[in-house]
Amino acid sequence: MPTGRYAVLGDDGAPVGTENFRCAPGPMGWRYFSEIQTDHREIVDIAVDRNWRVARVHIDTGEHDILLEPRGDTLAGYRDRREIEIPYGPEMHLDYFTPATNAITCRRLERTTEIDVVFLEPVTLEPTVVRQRYESLGDEPVTTSVGTFDATRWTFTSLDSGWTSDLWIAGDTVVAHDQLLTLDAYEPGASGALPNA
Repeated sequence: MPTGRYAVLGDDGAPVGTENFRCAPGPMGWRYFSEIQTDHREIVDIAVDRNWRVARVHIDTGEHDILLEPRGDTLAGYRDRREIEIPYGPEMHLDYFTPATNAITCRRLERTTEIDVVFLEPVTLEPTVVRQRYESLGDEPVTTSVGTFDATRWTFTSLDSGWTSDLWIAGDTVVAHDQLLTLDAYEPGASGALPNA
């Protein structure tokens, strides 16, 4: 079970908080749990099936909470204890301000592609459907504060805003994400990627 801590970066690149996480293969497929501490505290709990499709997501930001599961052609569940249904299909993805959703999307994708995404707004968890592009740039080593990993590099682009960033994934873990986070602590456990040095 890989465990670790990200430093969450602000617009100026300085740390504004942390995300402590653990993730592991599970009965459904894979599960990620984290506690985010910035100017408020959040809990993120995401499970995916063996095909890396979302099976359940629960996020609690203190002010708002959401619990969603795919049911037919919707993501259904509760937002702030009120029933909610969001149009959703097997080719769609889910995104929130956590590296877990990037890792899940990259594990599903085999090549550069544009995707439809249910994006949950930070803090409010208000859902919107957006377009994103993931460009596969191949394998390369990336150096972090906890070591150098053999990783796969992707470029993420929000097609609605034009915002773009590079990220590197080793195994099931985002080990670097330009402009958003740095990996400050990491233990690979039995299933995590090992740094080379």
